[in-house]
Amino acid sequence: MGTGTNTVTLRKQQTAIVCATPPKESGRNLRKGVWQLARLHTKEAWLCWYPAVWGLCLSAGTQDIRLDILQMAKILFGIWSSVTVTHCAFCTWDQCEASLTAVPSDICDVEFDKQVERCKVRPLPAGMLTVGEAYAALLAWLPIVFGVTYLTLGEAGVCTFAPVWILSTIYPFMKRVTSFPQIVLGAIIGAAVFPGWASVTGDLTTLSQGLPLFFATASWVVYFDLFYAEQDRPDDIKAGVKSLAVLLGDHVHFFLAFLGILQIAFFTMTGLRAQMSPVFWILGLGVWTANVIWHVASLDLNNRKSGGKIFKANIMLGLYMTVISVLELALSRLSLSDLGHIGQSLTGMHVS
Repeated sequence: MGTGTNTVTLRKQQTAIVCATPPKESGRNLRKGVWQLARLHTKEAWLCWYPAVWGLCLSAGTQDIRLDILQMAKILFGIWSSVTVTHCAFCTWDQCEASLTAVPSDICDVEFDKQVERCKVRPLPAGMLTVGEAYAALLAWLPIVFGVTYLTLGEAGVCTFAPVWILSTIYPFMKRVTSFPQIVLGAIIGAAVFPGWASVTGDLTTLSQGLPLFFATASWVVYFDLFYAEQDRPDDIKAGVKSLAVLLGDHVHFFLAFLGILQIAFFTMTGLRAQMSPVFWILGLGVWTANVIWHVASLDLNNRKSGGKIFKANIMLGLYMTVISVLELALSRLSLSDLGHIGQSLTGMHVS
Protein backbone atom coordinates (compact mmCIF):
# COMPACT_ATOMS: atom_id res chain seq x y z
CA MET A 1 0.00 0.00 0.00
CA GLY A 2 2.90 2.31 0.79
CA THR A 3 4.36 1.58 -2.62
CA GLY A 4 1.08 2.44 -4.34
CA THR A 5 0.83 5.68 -2.40
CA ASN A 6 4.38 6.62 -3.36
CA THR A 7 3.64 5.87 -7.01
CA VAL A 8 0.55 8.10 -7.01
CA THR A 9 2.50 10.86 -5.27
CA LEU A 10 5.32 10.61 -7.81
CA ARG A 11 2.88 10.82 -10.72
CA LYS A 12 1.24 13.91 -9.20
CA GLN A 13 4.64 15.54 -8.79
CA GLN A 14 5.56 14.75 -12.41
CA THR A 15 2.23 16.13 -13.61
CA ALA A 16 2.78 19.28 -11.57
CA ILE A 17 6.24 19.76 -13.09
CA VAL A 18 4.90 19.32 -16.63
CA CYS A 19 2.08 21.79 -15.98
CA ALA A 20 4.44 24.29 -14.39
CA THR A 21 6.85 24.21 -17.36
CA PRO A 22 5.83 26.97 -19.81
CA PRO A 23 5.33 25.85 -23.42
CA LYS A 24 8.24 26.62 -25.74
CA GLU A 25 7.56 29.78 -27.72
CA SER A 26 7.51 29.43 -31.48
CA GLY A 27 10.13 31.38 -33.40
CA ARG A 28 7.74 31.74 -36.34
CA ASN A 29 7.76 35.28 -37.79
CA LEU A 30 7.60 35.37 -41.59
CA ARG A 31 7.89 39.13 -42.06
CA LYS A 32 10.85 39.43 -39.69
CA GLY A 33 12.42 36.33 -41.23
CA VAL A 34 12.32 37.72 -44.79
CA TRP A 35 13.65 41.07 -43.57
CA GLN A 36 16.54 39.56 -41.65
CA LEU A 37 17.30 36.94 -44.30
CA ALA A 38 17.94 39.85 -46.67
CA ARG A 39 20.20 41.35 -43.97
CA LEU A 40 18.23 44.58 -44.01
CA HIS A 41 18.62 44.90 -40.25
CA THR A 42 22.43 45.24 -40.54
CA LYS A 43 24.93 47.63 -42.15
CA GLU A 44 26.45 44.87 -44.29
CA ALA A 45 25.15 46.38 -47.54
CA TRP A 46 27.33 49.41 -46.89
CA LEU A 47 30.37 47.29 -47.69
CA CYS A 48 28.98 46.75 -51.19
CA TRP A 49 28.11 50.42 -51.76
CA TYR A 50 31.61 51.66 -51.07
CA PRO A 51 33.43 50.09 -54.07
CA ALA A 52 30.75 51.30 -56.48
CA VAL A 53 31.07 54.86 -55.18
CA TRP A 54 34.88 54.59 -55.35
CA GLY A 55 34.52 53.48 -58.97
CA LEU A 56 32.32 56.49 -59.68
CA CYS A 57 34.72 58.96 -58.10
CA LEU A 58 38.00 57.57 -59.42
CA SER A 59 36.76 56.95 -62.96
CA ALA A 60 35.89 60.64 -63.26
CA GLY A 61 39.50 61.51 -62.45
CA THR A 62 41.01 58.79 -64.64
CA GLN A 63 38.88 59.77 -67.64
CA ASP A 64 39.01 63.52 -66.92
CA ILE A 65 35.21 63.77 -66.77
CA ARG A 66 33.28 66.55 -65.05
CA LEU A 67 29.84 65.93 -63.60
CA ASP A 68 27.07 68.31 -62.62
CA ILE A 69 25.42 67.85 -59.26
CA LEU A 70 22.24 66.32 -60.70
CA GLN A 71 24.21 63.69 -62.63
CA MET A 72 26.13 62.83 -59.51
CA ALA A 73 22.97 62.55 -57.40
CA LYS A 74 21.33 60.31 -60.01
CA ILE A 75 24.33 57.99 -60.21
CA LEU A 76 24.66 57.80 -56.42
CA PHE A 77 20.98 56.89 -56.12
CA GLY A 78 21.36 54.25 -58.83
CA ILE A 79 24.35 52.74 -57.05
CA TRP A 80 22.62 52.74 -53.66
CA SER A 81 19.38 51.19 -54.90
CA SER A 82 20.97 48.60 -57.23
CA VAL A 83 23.58 47.45 -54.73
CA THR A 84 21.02 47.26 -51.91
CA VAL A 85 18.53 45.03 -53.74
CA THR A 86 21.37 42.86 -55.09
CA HIS A 87 22.68 42.41 -51.56
CA CYS A 88 19.18 41.53 -50.32
CA ALA A 89 18.65 38.89 -52.99
CA PHE A 90 21.96 37.12 -52.68
CA CYS A 91 22.03 37.19 -48.88
CA THR A 92 18.70 35.41 -49.11
CA TRP A 93 20.23 32.89 -51.52
CA ASP A 94 23.39 32.42 -49.50
CA GLN A 95 21.47 31.66 -46.33
CA CYS A 96 18.91 29.28 -47.81
CA GLU A 97 20.52 27.27 -50.59
CA ALA A 98 22.39 24.67 -48.57
CA SER A 99 19.54 23.79 -46.26
CA LEU A 100 18.04 21.41 -48.81
CA THR A 101 21.01 19.07 -48.70
CA ALA A 102 20.38 15.65 -47.25
CA VAL A 103 23.90 15.37 -45.87
CA PRO A 104 23.73 15.70 -42.07
CA SER A 105 27.23 17.22 -41.90
CA ASP A 106 26.43 19.99 -44.38
CA ILE A 107 28.88 22.85 -43.81
CA CYS A 108 26.90 25.76 -45.27
CA ASP A 109 24.31 28.05 -43.79
CA VAL A 110 21.50 26.36 -41.89
CA GLU A 111 23.25 23.16 -40.86
CA PHE A 112 26.40 25.07 -39.97
CA ASP A 113 24.53 27.92 -38.26
CA LYS A 114 22.94 25.40 -35.89
CA GLN A 115 26.43 24.56 -34.62
CA VAL A 116 27.56 28.16 -34.09
CA GLU A 117 26.12 29.80 -31.00
CA ARG A 118 25.91 33.35 -32.38
CA CYS A 119 24.23 32.11 -35.60
CA LYS A 120 21.37 30.16 -34.00
CA VAL A 121 19.17 33.26 -33.93
CA ARG A 122 19.31 33.67 -37.72
CA PRO A 123 15.95 33.33 -39.52
CA LEU A 124 16.16 29.74 -40.79
CA PRO A 125 17.85 28.10 -37.78
CA ALA A 126 15.48 30.02 -35.49
CA GLY A 127 12.41 28.83 -37.43
CA MET A 128 11.13 32.27 -38.41
CA LEU A 129 10.32 30.93 -41.88
CA THR A 130 10.64 27.70 -43.82
CA VAL A 131 13.15 26.91 -46.56
CA GLY A 132 10.35 27.03 -49.13
CA GLU A 133 9.38 30.50 -47.99
CA ALA A 134 13.02 31.58 -48.21
CA TYR A 135 13.13 30.42 -51.82
CA ALA A 136 9.89 32.27 -52.55
CA ALA A 137 11.48 35.44 -51.14
CA LEU A 138 14.51 34.88 -53.36
CA LEU A 139 12.34 34.51 -56.48
CA ALA A 140 10.54 37.73 -55.55
CA TRP A 141 13.85 39.60 -55.21
CA LEU A 142 15.29 38.60 -58.62
CA PRO A 143 13.02 40.70 -60.90
CA ILE A 144 13.38 43.60 -58.48
CA VAL A 145 17.17 43.38 -58.77
CA PHE A 146 17.14 43.40 -62.56
CA GLY A 147 14.44 46.09 -62.84
CA VAL A 148 16.01 48.51 -60.36
CA THR A 149 19.47 48.12 -61.91
CA TYR A 150 18.20 48.68 -65.45
CA LEU A 151 16.02 51.67 -64.53
CA THR A 152 18.70 53.46 -62.49
CA LEU A 153 21.98 52.51 -64.21
CA GLY A 154 20.85 51.42 -67.67
CA GLU A 155 22.29 48.68 -69.88
CA ALA A 156 25.86 49.43 -68.77
CA GLY A 157 24.77 48.88 -65.18
CA VAL A 158 23.17 45.54 -65.99
CA CYS A 159 26.23 44.36 -67.97
CA THR A 160 28.67 45.34 -65.22
CA PHE A 161 26.51 43.88 -62.47
CA ALA A 162 26.24 40.53 -64.29
CA PRO A 163 29.62 39.23 -62.95
CA VAL A 164 28.51 40.21 -59.43
CA TRP A 165 25.29 38.22 -59.83
CA ILE A 166 27.05 35.17 -61.29
CA LEU A 167 29.76 35.06 -58.63
CA SER A 168 27.18 35.60 -55.89
CA THR A 169 25.26 32.58 -57.15
CA ILE A 170 28.23 30.22 -56.89
CA TYR A 171 29.78 31.71 -53.74
CA PRO A 172 27.92 29.50 -51.19
CA PHE A 173 29.26 26.35 -52.87
CA MET A 174 32.84 27.57 -52.51
CA LYS A 175 32.65 26.84 -48.79
CA ARG A 176 32.43 23.15 -49.64
CA VAL A 177 35.27 22.83 -52.12
CA THR A 178 37.96 25.34 -51.16
CA SER A 179 39.76 26.64 -48.09
CA PHE A 180 39.59 30.23 -49.33
CA PRO A 181 35.98 31.14 -50.21
CA GLN A 182 36.84 34.68 -49.04
CA ILE A 183 38.70 35.21 -52.33
CA VAL A 184 35.46 34.65 -54.24
CA LEU A 185 33.71 37.08 -51.89
CA GLY A 186 36.50 39.58 -52.58
CA ALA A 187 35.90 39.25 -56.31
CA ILE A 188 32.15 39.76 -55.82
CA ILE A 189 32.41 42.98 -53.82
CA GLY A 190 35.44 44.15 -55.80
CA ALA A 191 33.46 43.80 -59.03
CA ALA A 192 31.03 46.42 -57.69
CA VAL A 193 33.70 48.93 -58.76
CA PHE A 194 32.72 48.46 -62.39
CA PRO A 195 29.03 49.52 -62.25
CA GLY A 196 30.16 52.75 -60.59
CA TRP A 197 32.91 53.17 -63.17
CA ALA A 198 30.65 52.54 -66.18
CA SER A 199 27.91 54.82 -64.81
CA VAL A 200 30.29 57.76 -65.31
CA THR A 201 32.02 56.78 -68.55
CA GLY A 202 28.84 55.52 -70.21
CA ASP A 203 30.60 52.62 -71.94
CA LEU A 204 32.45 49.40 -71.20
CA THR A 205 35.67 50.08 -73.11
CA THR A 206 37.57 51.66 -70.22
CA LEU A 207 36.76 49.07 -67.55
CA SER A 208 40.28 47.62 -67.68
CA GLN A 209 41.55 50.91 -66.24
CA GLY A 210 39.55 50.15 -63.11
CA LEU A 211 41.39 46.87 -62.43
CA PRO A 212 43.79 48.34 -59.82
CA LEU A 213 40.80 49.61 -57.86
CA PHE A 214 39.17 46.18 -58.23
CA PHE A 215 42.24 44.46 -56.79
CA ALA A 216 42.52 47.01 -53.97
CA THR A 217 38.90 46.36 -53.02
CA ALA A 218 39.16 42.58 -53.35
CA SER A 219 42.25 42.57 -51.10
CA TRP A 220 40.38 44.67 -48.55
CA VAL A 221 37.38 42.32 -48.59
CA VAL A 222 39.51 39.22 -47.99
CA TYR A 223 41.29 41.20 -45.26
CA PHE A 224 38.21 42.26 -43.27
CA ASP A 225 36.48 38.92 -43.83
CA LEU A 226 39.47 37.19 -42.25
CA PHE A 227 38.96 39.30 -39.14
CA TYR A 228 35.29 38.32 -39.17
CA ALA A 229 36.11 34.63 -39.66
CA GLU A 230 38.42 34.62 -36.65
CA GLN A 231 35.30 34.76 -34.45
CA ASP A 232 34.18 31.38 -35.72
CA ARG A 233 37.49 29.57 -36.19
CA PRO A 234 36.97 27.14 -33.25
CA ASP A 235 33.44 26.32 -34.47
CA ASP A 236 34.63 26.03 -38.08
CA ILE A 237 37.21 23.45 -37.06
CA LYS A 238 34.59 21.39 -35.23
CA ALA A 239 32.07 21.61 -38.07
CA GLY A 240 34.62 20.90 -40.80
CA VAL A 241 34.23 24.25 -42.53
CA LYS A 242 37.01 25.20 -44.93
CA SER A 243 38.19 28.78 -44.57
CA LEU A 244 41.31 30.90 -44.67
CA ALA A 245 41.06 31.44 -40.94
CA VAL A 246 41.27 27.69 -40.35
CA LEU A 247 43.98 27.21 -42.97
CA LEU A 248 46.22 30.00 -41.65
CA GLY A 249 45.71 29.26 -37.96
CA ASP A 250 48.08 31.22 -35.73
CA HIS A 251 49.93 32.64 -38.77
CA VAL A 252 47.01 34.85 -39.80
CA HIS A 253 48.79 38.11 -38.81
CA PHE A 254 51.39 37.67 -41.55
CA PHE A 255 48.76 37.17 -44.23
CA LEU A 256 46.71 40.11 -42.97
CA ALA A 257 49.80 42.33 -43.20
CA PHE A 258 50.37 41.11 -46.78
CA LEU A 259 46.76 41.95 -47.69
CA GLY A 260 47.17 45.39 -46.12
CA ILE A 261 50.24 46.06 -48.31
CA LEU A 262 48.29 44.97 -51.40
CA GLN A 263 45.44 47.36 -50.59
CA ILE A 264 47.76 50.32 -50.16
CA ALA A 265 49.75 49.48 -53.33
CA PHE A 266 46.66 49.17 -55.54
CA PHE A 267 44.97 52.25 -54.05
CA THR A 268 48.19 54.15 -54.77
CA MET A 269 48.24 52.95 -58.37
CA THR A 270 44.61 53.99 -58.83
CA GLY A 271 45.16 57.38 -57.20
CA LEU A 272 48.12 58.13 -59.46
CA ARG A 273 46.13 57.28 -62.59
CA ALA A 274 43.23 59.45 -61.41
CA GLN A 275 45.57 62.36 -60.54
CA MET A 276 44.07 62.65 -57.08
CA SER A 277 44.65 65.71 -54.91
CA PRO A 278 46.25 65.87 -51.43
CA VAL A 279 42.74 65.34 -50.01
CA PHE A 280 42.91 61.74 -51.18
CA TRP A 281 46.57 61.13 -50.36
CA ILE A 282 46.55 62.60 -46.84
CA LEU A 283 42.99 62.31 -45.55
CA GLY A 284 42.18 59.19 -47.57
CA LEU A 285 45.08 56.82 -48.13
CA GLY A 286 47.11 58.18 -45.20
CA VAL A 287 44.33 57.44 -42.71
CA TRP A 288 43.67 54.08 -44.39
CA THR A 289 47.32 53.04 -43.99
CA ALA A 290 47.34 53.97 -40.30
CA ASN A 291 44.20 51.91 -39.73
CA VAL A 292 45.63 48.85 -41.49
CA ILE A 293 48.63 48.92 -39.16
CA TRP A 294 46.38 49.30 -36.11
CA HIS A 295 44.01 46.50 -37.21
CA VAL A 296 46.74 43.91 -37.72
CA ALA A 297 48.55 44.83 -34.51
CA SER A 298 45.39 44.76 -32.35
CA LEU A 299 43.99 41.36 -33.43
CA ASP A 300 43.96 39.09 -30.37
CA LEU A 301 43.62 35.42 -31.33
CA ASN A 302 42.73 34.53 -27.75
CA ASN A 303 39.71 36.83 -27.77
CA ARG A 304 36.94 35.73 -30.11
CA LYS A 305 35.36 39.19 -30.01
CA SER A 306 38.54 40.89 -31.23
CA GLY A 307 38.04 40.04 -34.91
CA GLY A 308 34.41 41.13 -34.83
CA LYS A 309 35.33 44.54 -33.44
CA ILE A 310 37.95 45.07 -36.15
CA PHE A 311 35.45 43.95 -38.80
CA LYS A 312 33.01 46.64 -37.61
CA ALA A 313 35.85 49.16 -37.62
CA ASN A 314 36.42 48.33 -41.29
CA ILE A 315 32.80 49.12 -42.08
CA MET A 316 33.37 52.60 -40.69
CA LEU A 317 36.76 52.89 -42.42
CA GLY A 318 35.12 52.10 -45.76
CA LEU A 319 32.47 54.73 -45.06
CA TYR A 320 35.19 57.24 -44.24
CA MET A 321 37.07 56.52 -47.49
CA THR A 322 33.79 56.85 -49.41
CA VAL A 323 33.15 60.30 -47.89
CA ILE A 324 36.72 61.36 -48.77
CA SER A 325 36.28 60.08 -52.34
CA VAL A 326 33.04 62.03 -52.78
CA LEU A 327 34.68 65.11 -51.28
CA GLU A 328 37.58 64.75 -53.72
CA LEU A 329 35.13 64.46 -56.61
CA ALA A 330 33.16 67.48 -55.43
CA LEU A 331 36.28 69.64 -55.15
CA SER A 332 37.91 68.63 -58.42
CA ARG A 333 35.32 67.19 -60.81
CA LEU A 334 31.90 68.54 -59.82
CA SER A 335 30.45 71.39 -61.88
CA LEU A 336 28.05 73.68 -60.05
CA SER A 337 27.29 75.84 -63.09
CA ASP A 338 23.99 74.11 -63.78
CA LEU A 339 22.69 75.07 -60.36
CA GLY A 340 22.41 78.69 -61.46
CA HIS A 341 20.30 77.69 -64.47
CA ILE A 342 18.11 75.49 -62.28
CA GLY A 343 17.62 78.32 -59.80
CA GLN A 344 16.75 80.80 -62.57
CA SER A 345 14.23 78.36 -64.04
CA LEU A 346 12.56 77.80 -60.68
CA THR A 347 12.45 81.58 -60.04
CA GLY A 348 10.91 82.19 -63.46
CA MET A 349 8.25 79.56 -62.83
CA HIS A 350 7.45 81.13 -59.47
CA VAL A 351 7.09 84.65 -60.93
CA SER A 352 4.90 83.49 -63.79
